[in-house]
Amino acid sequence: MKRWMSALLAALLLALCVGCGNQAEEPSGIYYDITGIAPTETVMTVDGNEIPAQMYFYWTAYNCSYLEYQLGMLAAYGMSGDLVNVEDGSVNWDAPFSEDQTLSQYVKEETKSAVTFYAVAENLAAELGVTLTEEDETAIADNRASMVEELGGEDAYAQYLDELGVDEETFTRLQSASLLIGDMTDLTLQEGSELYLPEEGYDQYATYADHILLATQDTATGAALSEEEIAEKRQTAEDLLSQLQASDDVVTLFGQLADEYSEDPGRAENPDGYIYTPGTMVAVFEDAAVALEPGQVSGIVESDYGYHIILRRDLSEGLANDPDTKRALAQQHLQGLLEERMAEAEVTVSEKLNTLDPGAFYTQYVAELEAMRAPADEAAGEDGADAGAAGDASGDTAGETETSGNTETSGNTETSGEAEAGSGNGGESSGQ
Repeated sequence: MKRWMSALLAALLLALCVGCGNQAEEPSGIYYDITGIAPTETVMTVDGNEIPAQMYFYWTAYNCSYLEYQLGMLAAYGMSGDLVNVEDGSVNWDAPFSEDQTLSQYVKEETKSAVTFYAVAENLAAELGVTLTEEDETAIADNRASMVEELGGEDAYAQYLDELGVDEETFTRLQSASLLIGDMTDLTLQEGSELYLPEEGYDQYATYADHILLATQDTATGAALSEEEIAEKRQTAEDLLSQLQASDDVVTLFGQLADEYSEDPGRAENPDGYIYTPGTMVAVFEDAAVALEPGQVSGIVESDYGYHIILRRDLSEGLANDPDTKRALAQQHLQGLLEERMAEAEVTVSEKLNTLDPGAFYTQYVAELEAMRAPADEAAGEDGADAGAAGDASGDTAGETETSGNTETSGNTETSGEAEAGSGNGGESSGQ
């Protein structure tokens, strides 16, 4: 659950659209053809928030697509085991993913979690009176127009939604939930709001520390230095520590000594140190840093990289100069609040989903997509590859997501597209 949650939290950059399509009188659509469940039928409720079948199946297809891509990457390096069929590269959805779950069962759990997460976010926004801003609405309208143009017109855009299996109302709802999360993140940064995270609250999510590294290995190759060289590095570390302990201005001297002596390859990009979340640096570094008060210097800390002298810095000062990282941490705080609400939410699931096999569903979904695209490809003849590529591009746009906080990355797929992740933290160093 952590993978998609942090991977989808920051902003669901589905190609934005606006407005609502008319509902057909008779059930139809790619998901209806596969499951027999009407697209607008409620299949889940989360604290009373109703989830239509088309939204649930969208997330099923998305999670299958994401997992398929990840397994394909592993298979390319011979690391997928029995999860991917050697003969044709297809996913073995009935293969065990854990001791008590098949891949298909895992996807079902992930889908329920994803749907619950965004429903909880919608509920919290409603409670707080958070609605789409004028800027949100403008972005939605502008991006819909851009998407229609890129796809080649309204008909192509309508076909794109048909392939996704959602009407425009649901497509807009998917995007709006992400925008509302962004707006609630703004509130965590706004003093006096119900979600405000005070400055001291950021310490639970990150640490700000600088260090002087005297490397005991070649920083380019990782090869260990000789015993004599290592002994020299130890002596240098002791000399620097003595200077710091005798100084009346430790912080200023530390910066000067670090600039002159530190062998951290990342120092040029991080001259004042690193703002990092737990698990980013090696354990001995993190343990030593968190035991310090801001402005304090550690003793000599030894890791596999060498000898460190660590200065803990004031996180609030660091974040004041790094608003992007501060926002990422505020978003992490909001994520935690939403996770708590997920755990307490009253969730009901339609009995019609009891027999749903996500792997079999996804396999049929891909086959249906190919059938939908076949006439256009045949008509295009030799240009059919271009038509297929255009279809793939629309699919990529639909499933594109951007996250911050964790560092999971998915690639492109035809059906549910691309998941892209980046860390909002300060980078890693040889002191990690």
